[in-house]
Amino acid sequence: EPIGLDLQQVPGIGPANARILAEGEGDDKVETTHQLIGKFLMLKGRDVTPIEHCDMFWHWLAAKGVNAGRNKVVLAIAE
Repeated sequence: EPIGLDLQQVPGIGPANARILAEGEGDDKVETTHQLIGKFLMLKGRDVTPIEHCDMFWHWLAAKGVNAGRNKVVLAIAE
């Protein structure tokens, strides 16, 4: 099944987290599932392990203000 644009299709993202992710300007603004996946991929460096990668994404979500459901979001995007 193709990945849809609606952020609320991602486990752990409801209306509140979708609003939080859409806040900000430029590259800090995430309004689609594709943009969220892109943010995850941007954190992957050459020497970054999978666990470190997921931790970095978890901390990025925390810095954005995503608290509830954060673990579910990381797991869904990493899979």
